[in-house]
Amino acid sequence: MRSILNMADSLAGLLKPQQFREGEPYRLMRFVVSQPVEGGLLLYHVMTKAMVLLDTDEAARLSGDPSSIPGLVAQWFAVPQDHDDRKLAMEVRMVGKMLQDPVRAIRSYTILTTTDCNARCFYCYEKGRSRIPMSDGIAVQTAAFIIKHSKGEKVSLRWFGGEPLYNKRVITRICSLLDEAGIEYKSSMISNGLLFDDETVAEAVRDWKLSKVQVTLDGTEEIYNKVKNYIDPPGNPFMRVIGNIRRLLDAKVRVSIRLNIDRHNAEDLFTLAEQLGEAFGGDPLVRVYSHSLFESCAPGASVKHSDAQRKELSDTRMRLLVRLRELGLYRPPRLNRSIKLNRCMADNDSSVVILPDGHIGKCEHFTDSDWFAHVGEEGRDESVLEGFKAMRPELDVCAECTCYPDCFRLAKCDETAHCYPEDREEMLAVLRQQMLYLYQNHEVQD
Repeated sequence: MRSILNMADSLAGLLKPQQFREGEPYRLMRFVVSQPVEGGLLLYHVMTKAMVLLDTDEAARLSGDPSSIPGLVAQWFAVPQDHDDRKLAMEVRMVGKMLQDPVRAIRSYTILTTTDCNARCFYCYEKGRSRIPMSDGIAVQTAAFIIKHSKGEKVSLRWFGGEPLYNKRVITRICSLLDEAGIEYKSSMISNGLLFDDETVAEAVRDWKLSKVQVTLDGTEEIYNKVKNYIDPPGNPFMRVIGNIRRLLDAKVRVSIRLNIDRHNAEDLFTLAEQLGEAFGGDPLVRVYSHSLFESCAPGASVKHSDAQRKELSDTRMRLLVRLRELGLYRPPRLNRSIKLNRCMADNDSSVVILPDGHIGKCEHFTDSDWFAHVGEEGRDESVLEGFKAMRPELDVCAECTCYPDCFRLAKCDETAHCYPEDREEMLAVLRQQMLYLYQNHEVQD
């Protein structure tokens, strides 16, 4: 057995090597994911973040008595048949949270420059919400809030909307004030990409320290233009956005292209993938991935997919990811190397969302409610913060789920209201891609 990744440093002090119990039958822990490779089998432990390589002889013995393979018991890959895997994962998470250093600084800021947008996507979750721009006064207060709460640490700014470029002057205003105060920062942006031009890209790199932009494409030219339904677009929106992606790449800004996939555009995205492959394939600054619009995202939507439709869409999405990788457009994200103690910014004390009117929240999906503070006022509502950390009751499938240690089903998050078999299959498929990518690129520990 060869070690590829050691146990996460944050776990090494919590979980001592497991002692072998003579005479006990052993099995693989439920949190172990396997992936065949040439000459053996990779095993990745979702809870401990360790990964090992078994040779062909060891892999053949795995289904019989995994405890016979030296090291699997000590590293918690193999456990007694009666072991309570979920209980151990819960204890690790609980102790990990107890030992976390208190958060002294807010290091991540998602800033909505406006809730207005130049597109009218039919699936937008912001439909029906107020559309307001951030004023110069709120921009000044926002900068002051960041200066005070960053505690001198480097911060990440994520420009969001609506369409953030609809009100780009406040981006420049906030960044200039941070520069004057000596705050070190970098920024990223979620944008539809239409409003970039040479001047804006130059300003973004120079003054906003923009390093990454996420752009959504809903299909090839005809479908994209129909779905986006832009207000008074300049020329052909699809071709303009493709050109703007090239502008950003030429300026050394990384671009993440998100393909929203649903039944209306699933097959069309394969054609789009070929076009993107010709334009950007192999560029290390580009990453293309897909995101399913399972169940309509529009507020008040009642249309639901059947089990068969959901399965068909999931299979299509995984085929699309394979093709994107073949085209040099998709690289799986790196495997997580630390214990997962929160889901996202909503339950992370070091992250906040600042809305155009100065209210401070925890999630970009809550722009008209559930604020806990204001950039121009002292004090905060702790009950709102705790509300974003509240968890949903566990499901029956949680007891057997391989990805349980990394799963946080937050009560306020609509995406966690259900756990479909396709969701779990996709998580495992992506994990296996991550394992292969790391191993094939020789990122091994000697």
